[in-house]
Amino acid sequence: MSFNGASQYGPYVLCGWHLESAIPLPELMPWGESQKLRPEESIRIELQGSPLDDTEDPFTNGEDGISLRVKGVAGFRVNPGADHVTVQPEEGVDPLLLRAYLFGSVLAILCYRRGLFPLHGSCVLLDGKAIVFSGARGTGKSTLATALARRGHPLLCDDVCAIDLSNLRQPMLRPAFPRVKLLRDAIDCFQMGEAVTYSQAAQGLKGHFGVAAIQSVEAIRHAIPLGAVYALDTPGGDQVSRSPLRGKDAFAFIENQAHRGWMGHNLGLHNQLFRHIATVAATVPIYRLDRPRALDRLGEVARLVESAHSAVGTPSGLESREEANLRKECSQ
Repeated sequence: MSFNGASQYGPYVLCGWHLESAIPLPELMPWGESQKLRPEESIRIELQGSPLDDTEDPFTNGEDGISLRVKGVAGFRVNPGADHVTVQPEEGVDPLLLRAYLFGSVLAILCYRRGLFPLHGSCVLLDGKAIVFSGARGTGKSTLATALARRGHPLLCDDVCAIDLSNLRQPMLRPAFPRVKLLRDAIDCFQMGEAVTYSQAAQGLKGHFGVAAIQSVEAIRHAIPLGAVYALDTPGGDQVSRSPLRGKDAFAFIENQAHRGWMGHNLGLHNQLFRHIATVAATVPIYRLDRPRALDRLGEVARLVESAHSAVGTPSGLESREEANLRKECSQ
């Protein structure tokens, strides 16, 4: 597919920023007429057609900005003010794959440069609070967030959770857009069919799915209080339970889950990164979440989270019809 650099799309809203783009970004919500436009919150994405240099380093930080090169996809450059992104797509690249990197590594760069903390995770809205599921690759962040989204809790972001720490007493989550990336077992469990596009991950191909049908549009436009972070490890055992992480254990977990934390350090933002990690660890409840590997037990896990954070969650002793159907399908 060819890109027309002369076209302009938007304005969109992404993490509270006013975004205009030479690339169509259909995952994003349109900028709301009631939203206040502040020039310092605007970002423009433009296209550049010049060929990429094969000798260019994958990541560079210089006086003229930050460059990221993803072979087979595109080159990206973020200017020093982090209000302008230039994209150089490679010939024939899947636009959805290009946007996956734009909303991943490039979004993390924008967060670091604009004073936000990008936490690696998936996030849903529960009773007015943003609940983040964070952890290493393959621990089921997106799967659990999807299970809760299918129970009516809006998905706020997946992969990069932009946290605003301008108010140290109340960290806020700046929503991105309602899209998840799922492995085949989760896709089959949720009976989601074939994805529009797939991207390669360490665990295999991941399908990209939008879940806007169950998404509150207004929830995506404004910052939301960060209610909790759940630390996920590889599922195992037979128990569904949570336990608090505190002190150095909480700090170490958040530090490990800074999205592309090495980027923050390469940008010279050591002090900012340390302050953000320490603030999240000290002010936000962080829980270790234990649960079985079997996907047909997802309903139990979802109910535990609901009972802790939502006044309208399914009573702990009952199994909803959807949960019963999910158990049946995932156990086959």
